[in-house]
Amino acid sequence: MAEPKSINFPSDIPPTTRVYTPGSYPEKGFQSINGATVRIRYGRQVVDAKLTMTFENITGEDGLRIIDNYYKVNKDWNFVDFYSKRGLQGMEGNSDLKQEIRQRETGTSAPKLRWRYAKPPAMTSKNHDRCSVSCEFRGFLDG
Repeated sequence: MAEPKSINFPSDIPPTTRVYTPGSYPEKGFQSINGATVRIRYGRQVVDAKLTMTFENITGEDGLRIIDNYYKVNKDWNFVDFYSKRGLQGMEGNSDLKQEIRQRETGTSAPKLRWRYAKPPAMTSKNHDRCSVSCEFRGFLDG
């Protein structure tokens, strides 16, 4: 299988809402017969981050651009790249939250999560060629 490629999220379509959940550490809890619990952590990187974006009252053409991005990303197990004008519009300059979503690309930081669609985008048609689109993404650490 070919190395996954970064596919840019469509530019100039700012989300109306954005919900980010940083994920958790992979761990498992075990409980003994006497009730004592032991937790084993299987890594030191946070996994399963979630990002949900909603685009309200956009043109049907912009909605189809988002769906086209879904196809490009999932065709060969590629991943979505968010940048200032690619899904992160409306966030201040180089904010900490923007860096968190982009997973800090410095050499001293944790490996970068690769954002992939958790499920197909949901497009709701409105009148006069307007629509709403909801997208859910998951952050993966490729090994």
